[in-house]
Amino acid sequence: MKYLVSSVVFILIAIVPFGSWYYLQTGLNYRKDALIELEPKGLFSADGFDNSILKSKTTLFQLKEVDEDVLPDIFEQYNKSATYQVVAIDSPAEPQSKWKIISSELANAISSKYDNAGFILVDTSMMVRNSYAADMDGVRRMIEHTSIVLPRIKEMDIKLKK
Repeated sequence: MKYLVSSVVFILIAIVPFGSWYYLQTGLNYRKDALIELEPKGLFSADGFDNSILKSKTTLFQLKEVDEDVLPDIFEQYNKSATYQVVAIDSPAEPQSKWKIISSELANAISSKYDNAGFILVDTSMMVRNSYAADMDGVRRMIEHTSIVLPRIKEMDIKLKK
C-alpha cells in the first residue's frame, strides 16, 4: 500500500506536469512554425482583377479544379466569420454573398503569377500569406493556415459592478 501511494504521488508531481508541458510546447512550436510560414509575401495584385473586393476581407482564391465537395465544406466551416470570403472558378450550389466567381482565364493568369498555385490565401490587408497546391495535402495545410489568419472576434471583458 505504501508503494502504491508513493507511486501515485510521484506520477502526480512529476509525470503529469511533464506531460502537460510537452503537450503545450508542441502546440507552441507548431504555431511558431506556421506563423513563420504565413509571413506576408507581398501585396496581392493581378491584371484584370478588382482589388476593392479584398479590402478588410480574408480571401481564399480557388484557382484550379479540386474535388467538388472540398470547397463548399471549407466555405461552410468559415462562413460564420465576418471577414471570410471565397473567390473561385467554381460556383456554389446555392448563391452566396461571400462567394465570388472569376473566369478560368483570370484564374490561370493569377495562378501563373503565384507559382502555379491552386489556392491563395490573402489577409484583411490584401497581403498574400501563402499559396497552396490543388491537392489534398495543400487543402489540409490551407485549412490550418486559414484558422490562424482569420481575425478573432474580440471577447467581452468582465466588468464588476461597484
